[in-house]
Amino acid sequence: MPALRVPYRSVQRVYFDDLDALNILHNVRFLLFIERARGELFNELGFRWEDDLEVNPDKWHVVAEHTIQYKVPVRGEGELMIELRPLKLGTSSFILGARVCAVHGDTVFAEGTTRLVRLDPATSRPCPWSDRFRAALEPLVPRPA
Repeated sequence: MPALRVPYRSVQRVYFDDLDALNILHNVRFLLFIERARGELFNELGFRWEDDLEVNPDKWHVVAEHTIQYKVPVRGEGELMIELRPLKLGTSSFILGARVCAVHGDTVFAEGTTRLVRLDPATSRPCPWSDRFRAALEPLVPRPA
């Protein structure tokens, strides 16, 4: 599998029904686009939702927290670039940074983070990420200075 570049980039399309009455991208759509990009990232790393738990036990995770700062409104339909950066991989949690940017130019519309927590399917309690997940993500996480 070829190494992924950081940040991981995903182009997402804004449609008319993503907009509010002011012709501005509705705030919850930012999280949807980040979620879609995260799914693409996991697919690129070989972690697919359609795989059984024996193959992909790490799919049993939940979003524990989202943070987002809206910087500039997105007006009208078009394309956005979602940039994802793995920030921290803990024992059972994983923090992923996200930026919602213009496809062309340097405008940043929003920035935020998502914290995922891996759960044991039998107990729904936090449990460690698999060795396979760690091996795929650790090279993408920045090293402490």
